[in-house]
Amino acid sequence: MSDLDRLASRAAIQDLYSDKLIAVDKRQEGRLASIWWDDAEWTIEGIGTYKGPEGALDLANNVLWPMFHECIHYGTNLRLEFVSADKVNGIGDVLLLGNLVEGNQSILIAAVFTDEYERRDGVWKFSKRNACTNYFTPLAGIHFAPPGIHFAPSGA
Repeated sequence: MSDLDRLASRAAIQDLYSDKLIAVDKRQEGRLASIWWDDAEWTIEGIGTYKGPEGALDLANNVLWPMFHECIHYGTNLRLEFVSADKVNGIGDVLLLGNLVEGNQSILIAAVFTDEYERRDGVWKFSKRNACTNYFTPLAGIHFAPPGIHFAPSGA
């Protein structure tokens, strides 16, 4: 594997990592479906395992999106290990802030994603993701609000 191929692969995988977070946060089905191989597995410990693009959409539409009014993921500490020219293992941390539908309160979730990425026919996608939640903490009495909601406009 050339240095240039390694750098291009690393950039493509970093985009996949971000695309998953953006797709869930912005509720973008097309983006979410496009990042998984048909035989991929996405496991969220305590929730279940979902297979392929259809499984990812099932998880989003029937579990994740109904759980939140809105959410935002912050992904960090992504570390990639090249197993071969076409297979990479990754680990990264994620912090999610969101407003739950149930109880209409805010929540903080910290998790670790352990991933496997594969390149097939020149394209990188997820072949496996395992999400292990470290913290699932409702923030009692707190509701995240958009900017300006707590301030009256000048001259009001």
